Amino acid sequence: MKAKIKFKVCGLPLKYFVPFFLVVIFCTYFGYMPTVTLGSGDGAMTGVGMVGTLAFLMSVGGLFFWIGSAIPVLNNYLGGSVLVSMFAPAILKYFGLLPESIVNGVAMLMKYGLQDVYIATLLCGSILYMDRKIILGAVARYLPAIIGSQVFALGFCVLGGLVTGYGPWDALFNIAAPTMSGGSGGAITTIPTLYTNLSGQDFMSQAGMYLCYVSIANVVAIVIGAASKPVLAKFGLVSPDEEPAILRKAGATMETESSIKIPSESSDYVAVLGGIFMCLAVYLAGNILGKLPGTKVIAGLAWAIILAIIIKCTGVIDDKTSYHTVWGMNLLLRGLLPAIVAGIGINSLDIGAMVSYFSPAALLIIVLGVVGAYVGAILFGHLFGLWGYESGVTAGLCCCNIGGSGDIAVLTACDRMSLLAFASISTRIGGALMVVWIGFLYPLLMK
Repeated sequence: MKAKIKFKVCGLPLKYFVPFFLVVIFCTYFGYMPTVTLGSGDGAMTGVGMVGTLAFLMSVGGLFFWIGSAIPVLNNYLGGSVLVSMFAPAILKYFGLLPESIVNGVAMLMKYGLQDVYIATLLCGSILYMDRKIILGAVARYLPAIIGSQVFALGFCVLGGLVTGYGPWDALFNIAAPTMSGGSGGAITTIPTLYTNLSGQDFMSQAGMYLCYVSIANVVAIVIGAASKPVLAKFGLVSPDEEPAILRKAGATMETESSIKIPSESSDYVAVLGGIFMCLAVYLAGNILGKLPGTKVIAGLAWAIILAIIIKCTGVIDDKTSYHTVWGMNLLLRGLLPAIVAGIGINSLDIGAMVSYFSPAALLIIVLGVVGAYVGAILFGHLFGLWGYESGVTAGLCCCNIGGSGDIAVLTACDRMSLLAFASISTRIGGALMVVWIGFLYPLLMK
């Protein structure tokens, strides 16, 4: 007998969510939402204020997020919760089913920085709360495999762009970067924001395309990881241990689990907000460095990640304080993600242009990128004393999927769930590293 799918949206069970949802919908469609007007004259724009807009995005985005997560195959392999919560509101807008006032309200809210708060907290928080020993251990042995994976993936995508006529730099920035940016969150927020900051043009309209590509890469990664295991075993590249290990050399060690168990949530609300505040300050410090004459060759977003790593590795902020960032990060990641994704869908996605996202050339480049990531991780992992297959799966395939749920899907298909800690390092450190790579390459190649 199948277990029932539990309904919980905005933290509420069905019987409590529905009444509040109906209030929001009634206000939205019958003109009871409080509005605000920005500008004057012909340039004035009237839209629903922050209270009404946020309530709408939380309820509608949350509902579609739950629907996506309730469809097993879609959610497990394509990041269905994010896909549905982004595209469903965009489809409503496309067919004229959303009032203009709510569309304008979403535009105002997103334009004035809601997604930037999310990006700052997610990127900086994911580094600042990690155990220092794990980061240093990853740098010593595991980071070379991640770097090798990314170099090969970027190179294979550029080659694919040349062969197919898609364009080498389009393949690099439109396909390679989003698929290796730390999961669906990187594809729909971090990469578009980075390009927007670097070019001065609005790239948020590309978020849907990037999400589609990373979802396809996730499926390709699962297939490649499961299918290649018997082949690599014949060459002695698969760990023979009953409990698969990643370190090939006997007696070698690498820290992968924190010596301090950190609760993912806290009832100390001041500490939660303090964690968010630290992330925002690091983000702003990175923005300063991204605009100074001697350091602006690297984007401000990339500088923020570099600063977070330096702060964590040097111990400038004590561990107990830096761990506050995980609470702030989880508040936004778990609580506001559906609303932010729905906002991006309404404000930035052009459903009419969706058909152009899918092409044989793009599909081939995605496959080449995933293969490149896998091959690079195997080669560099073997060179630095890791098992080739285990390194390829974690440092390679788990660098080009939809994030946490993608890691689980890949590791499950490869029967390597015991290596989840390494997959998490790939998602966090690998995603942050890709932002640094792209932040440096984009101004050089796209002038």
